[in-house]
Amino acid sequence: MGTINFVWWNLQNFFDTDDDPISKDFQYTAAHGWTTDVFAAKKANLAAALNATHDGAGPDLLAVAEIEKDDLLAELIAEMGNPHLKVARDVSGTSDLRGIDVAVAYDDRKLRVIDLKSHLVHLRYRTRDIFEVDFEVLETGELLVVFGTHWPSRKLGKYRSAPLRIATAEHLAHLVEAHVKVAPETYEHLRAQDNIDPVRAKWETKVLIAGDLNDEPHDRSLLEHLRASGELDRVIGETNDIDGFKKHTGDYRGQECFLFNATWKLLTQTETGTYFMDSLFSGDKFSNRYQVIDQIIASRGLVSGQGLTLDLSSVQVFRDKLVATGSGRPRSFSKKRKTGTSDHLPVTAVLRY
Repeated sequence: MGTINFVWWNLQNFFDTDDDPISKDFQYTAAHGWTTDVFAAKKANLAAALNATHDGAGPDLLAVAEIEKDDLLAELIAEMGNPHLKVARDVSGTSDLRGIDVAVAYDDRKLRVIDLKSHLVHLRYRTRDIFEVDFEVLETGELLVVFGTHWPSRKLGKYRSAPLRIATAEHLAHLVEAHVKVAPETYEHLRAQDNIDPVRAKWETKVLIAGDLNDEPHDRSLLEHLRASGELDRVIGETNDIDGFKKHTGDYRGQECFLFNATWKLLTQTETGTYFMDSLFSGDKFSNRYQVIDQIIASRGLVSGQGLTLDLSSVQVFRDKLVATGSGRPRSFSKKRKTGTSDHLPVTAVLRY
């Protein structure tokens, strides 16, 4: 049996020291205390933490947010000292006004990039793209589709900004559907041949979504718009099987695509979250300060137990002392002390084949 160790992490403003003229990154320059020594310390701390994940084995598949560009991910990997991790380079960059992006790296002994694309989310302001990388698992030949995503923040308040995350969730849901459903013309052709197998096989496409969603698993954007929940039977149960062809192709096109949120279980754990927020800029205080906003979500194909499978028991928040305080809160990076890593904790998981 083979394994793929996965890590998702928001790196909290992993910028270099150069001022990018088209991005709002000037606070990450030497004039504002973001010197080469400070940057080097942050990079070293992040690398040490990543190497400590999975009991010291580190990641085989890594997706990160709040990174300025792919070159910085390559620098981080070099700092980790893992020559087998390669960057899935996105030449299109990012649309975000601050210049932060989502990036992915993979172990070239286990995975091969088939395709990648950056999906622009059309909101009123520039926001992060949804980054998709399609992999082949080298030992089995299976397709693994990975979406890395960083949804709009709550800095304006949760409810005022909720429509932005709902729009992003809807966009992502359509991208997932494109992978798990055949085209209408193909569906009609296969129905004429009474050949349901390709339709069923497409329904089982293995899709992994990882991201800083800035909403929790129980929020509307996840439950009602992405159709991701903690109810496993909703995803792999008989009511979600494809038993045969529908009489009308429109009914197939409208069939709901339910996803399983593997981080839902974290909601039941005391004082556990990937982010700690005491209050908003407005002064509003939170009663539930430990928030699960970094999540791992899987399609039916990844949780059905056939072939490549997400080990649900392996999904957890990484709370090593390198990244967390004694109380389990994220240990943000300090420019002055050059300690800490990020204001988010990593989420780890294992894929088995």
